[in-house]
Amino acid sequence: MKMRSYQKLAIGVIVVMALAAGMVAGSMTRDHARAGGGQGAATGLERYDIGGEFELTNQRGERTRLSELAGNAVMLFFGYTYCPDICPATLARMRSVRAALPPEEAARLVGVLVSVDPARDTPQRLGEYVEFFDPSFLGLTGSEAELHAIARRYGAHFEIPEGQPDDGYLVNHSIVGYLIDPVGQVRALYFGDEPVGEMAADVRGLLEEHG
Repeated sequence: MKMRSYQKLAIGVIVVMALAAGMVAGSMTRDHARAGGGQGAATGLERYDIGGEFELTNQRGERTRLSELAGNAVMLFFGYTYCPDICPATLARMRSVRAALPPEEAARLVGVLVSVDPARDTPQRLGEYVEFFDPSFLGLTGSEAELHAIARRYGAHFEIPEGQPDDGYLVNHSIVGYLIDPVGQVRALYFGDEPVGEMAADVRGLLEEHG
């Protein structure tokens, strides 16, 4: 089922506002993300001792492993579809990185949103959301226990603050994005202020490194 026109328009407006604001919202989680990764923002293609294999449910309701994406570069982000700023802006940047690559390289870059809001982000909603940005993007989610375990391995963090309405709550989450190489190792960390051209160059470097 395609996302309704008004939903597409709303996401588009959110993306523009978030990019115009310089992705300021959510910066309170930047220090936590750096501490979790243990090595700070990447310069060039580093090798980070975080992450690893996981299995979650994709937007088609199928269980998917990270290793099934072997041979591709993966840009992964922990967020959720009701996020008002950082998440849509991040997915828009992922789309821009793919657009900056030659077609044969763009075909080997997979954008992945891991939803940390399983109560609201059903597979169908995830699919409508990520495919609005790029039909090739994957939306993944799972149980809270699965998501917390995976987030910890990636040095990420998320929580739902108390005292919010049940139907309109916000989720605090790390803003760090991960570039994962074709054999599943985290090679770069992004915090939302890196030039798209540099991110595209990182992807090209990974793909050249791994053939």
